[in-house]
Amino acid sequence: MFKEQNVFITGGAGFIMSHVAEKLADMGKKIVLFDSLKEHDMYEEMKALVSRDNVTLIQGDIRDKTAVEGAMKGAEVVYHFAAVMGTSARFKLEIPTVEVNVIGTLNVLNAALENNVKYFINPPRPPLTQWLTPYIISKIAQAQFTELYHRTYGLPTVGLNIANCYGPRERSVLNANSFKPREGKKLMATCIIAALNNEPLPVFGDGEQAADFVFIDDVVDACLKAVREPAIGKTFDIGTGISSTVNRVAELIIELTGSKSEIEYLPMRTGEVKLSTVSDPIEAGKYLGWEPKTDLREGLKKTIPYYANLYGVG
Repeated sequence: MFKEQNVFITGGAGFIMSHVAEKLADMGKKIVLFDSLKEHDMYEEMKALVSRDNVTLIQGDIRDKTAVEGAMKGAEVVYHFAAVMGTSARFKLEIPTVEVNVIGTLNVLNAALENNVKYFINPPRPPLTQWLTPYIISKIAQAQFTELYHRTYGLPTVGLNIANCYGPRERSVLNANSFKPREGKKLMATCIIAALNNEPLPVFGDGEQAADFVFIDDVVDACLKAVREPAIGKTFDIGTGISSTVNRVAELIIELTGSKSEIEYLPMRTGEVKLSTVSDPIEAGKYLGWEPKTDLREGLKKTIPYYANLYGVG
């Protein structure tokens, strides 16, 4: 598995790809991390990673076509995970959202074609068409352009529809939300930090909306196993196959932290409607030899100490 040596990663300093990059570095791969570093500071763990001889960090913007082309030269495998994130955090930021997530993706796709890369791994995510937000609109366009480049131009793409990934290093705030500040936060990290501080856990709506929550180690495993010939041209669900309500997640976090916190119910976030979603990992098992290994309780037990240490609480 994974014989290729030269790997190019956009969004290389982000939550998921920082973990993937560490694994690849340990495997001896030559890695180029391409990240604007505009949305967040670099993890302490990343500072150690980029000091390795086989890892190069390039601070660049995927909207810069020339920079992308130059940085990608010689790449055999591309992980394209750079994006401005947040289903509800991109209102009043529609133009930069499209510029990064759509135009930026086209720059990466074109550079990958020119370099004749062997594998182009990307996270299209299931199109939540019931949600009308700038982020979702841009992600649908991004996914469709990527599919076009595979079908029409022959780019060897592999799609990973990653469920709600959580674990150490997930940021509670991805982007500052100038439209409605309280809406631009990630559920797991936000609730864990609140619980550790005995503060109310913010839950939008009645909390009975449900989703599939997948632990970071399982996602990293899927990203590595995606580099194989039978996966090309396919898109796989990467999740546990189990749906959990937001209420269940919040209650479990309170239990595992021993917190005195209570749940604070807030109006549904702008552009979102109540949904219940779940992944189907069967095809990932068939073509990637991948299966989830970490259930929600175990994953939270592995995650909570990271935030307790980071913030000196708990």
